[in-house]
Amino acid sequence: MWPYLICAGIWIAIIFWWLIPVARKHLTHEIYMSCGLGIYFSLIVLGSIWKSVDIFPLLHIGYAVIVLGIAFIIPSFISLKHKGKPESGWEHTTLLIKSGVYGIVRHPFCLGCTIAMIGIMLVILSIPSTILGLVAIFCFWMTSKKEDTFNIEKFGDEYRDYMKKVPMWNVFRRFFLRREENNG
Repeated sequence: MWPYLICAGIWIAIIFWWLIPVARKHLTHEIYMSCGLGIYFSLIVLGSIWKSVDIFPLLHIGYAVIVLGIAFIIPSFISLKHKGKPESGWEHTTLLIKSGVYGIVRHPFCLGCTIAMIGIMLVILSIPSTILGLVAIFCFWMTSKKEDTFNIEKFGDEYRDYMKKVPMWNVFRRFFLRREENNG
């Protein structure tokens, strides 16, 4: 019973403190992000209830994948706060960040959440968690797509150039692009 009440609290908080304000501002990327994170935190809470079986190799792989996702999430927070010169909070940056984890992919927070979500799906290993996990991954992907549009409006040609050099999520493509730049 407690996990369901906690999830209800998560969603009430997301709806009233995040979804309603961003919906009024027509920030579609924030709407997708809030839904994705709501599912993400709900699955963390509900994982113990929905867990069907323990397949130990998948369990250990899942935890390793979660850690990998967190390795993208934490540096993106730090970069936004310290390098982006935010107006308020941490996400309303005034400068385009092109270094660190943002030099590898354009949306490291969304990529990290997606990777961690795959890990959570492997750890919980149930049909409801897989369905909700896929919905959350779709939300994170849509957040990235819509945020590109938002950032083009905010930063203009500088962001368009950044988009040409840094892939949305494909970490491997960025390393191949760097190799081509160094060889060319």
